[in-house]
Amino acid sequence: MPVDIDAAAILAGSIFVAILGASAVLWIVHLQRDQHKSACEAGVPAWPIGWINFGIFLCALVTSAVVVQLFAGELIQLMTPIEATITDNEVELETAVDPASSECPPATERPQLTPRMAVLAVLLLQLPLLGTFCALRRFYPKHFSGRLNSQCLTLWQSLTQAIPQFIRYLPIIWIVSFAWSKLLTELQQLGIIDEFPPQELIKLFTNGGDPVAITLLAACAVVLAPIVEEIIFRGGIYRFLKSQSTVLPAQIISGAFFAVMHGNLMSFLPLVVVGIILARVYERSGSILVPMCFHACFNGFNLLMLLIMSQSSFPIN
Repeated sequence: MPVDIDAAAILAGSIFVAILGASAVLWIVHLQRDQHKSACEAGVPAWPIGWINFGIFLCALVTSAVVVQLFAGELIQLMTPIEATITDNEVELETAVDPASSECPPATERPQLTPRMAVLAVLLLQLPLLGTFCALRRFYPKHFSGRLNSQCLTLWQSLTQAIPQFIRYLPIIWIVSFAWSKLLTELQQLGIIDEFPPQELIKLFTNGGDPVAITLLAACAVVLAPIVEEIIFRGGIYRFLKSQSTVLPAQIISGAFFAVMHGNLMSFLPLVVVGIILARVYERSGSILVPMCFHACFNGFNLLMLLIMSQSSFPIN
């Protein structure tokens, strides 16, 4: 009887083993280098804007994102076809008259997130944040300006620093993700927390759909999100916290901010670790481009593995 070989799972496993081997080699090289030469951190300039201005900074970010999304939500509702609204009302009326006519009324279900809607949602979140940060620095330089970098690196130099560090740290992120997942599973079995439904973005990439929208969504994840999130969380929040405390507490707290703002308990602790690593990479390199490249590698690798595993017989959570 022929054996059913899952090529996608074999490819994913091969990548996993290759990453582990490369990470071990890079750690050995890193530790040997540090034995002969102490680690020299370039450091990044702190952002001593004070707590009041920092509060204004956070409020401006949240307000801009909320206002833009509320406006866009109203616009989308106005653009919704009238026929769809009439159909929903008819279903609601029919169900009210005869409750047995439908066990699960479609009117109570939210429409599934489509790739185009996801692209729009990402743009309406990321662009207001970036625009607000730039506007504060442009129009209120006395309160919000300041250098993001202590080192001037090209994109190529940043990539050559970010990629080895990404490979080196990735197994640590995997270990934390595995332990966190096991902990949440135990809490679910004890009834302390509810079971988590599959993440919307995972369903989008695994279910396929509009290839143009999927490609744009991937571009947002690999290009736009790393730029915006690194500027906000590392270039803004981390540098301010560094001005108020030492480096390690600033890295931990900014990492927690980073995880909380993603609003996903399943990925909370892994994202805290990722945020700490990104702040550390930023501090050691002295250039915001390096954590941007690291972040892009992280998102791109996750999308690649998601694409590969979606072709396998193993379930994706």
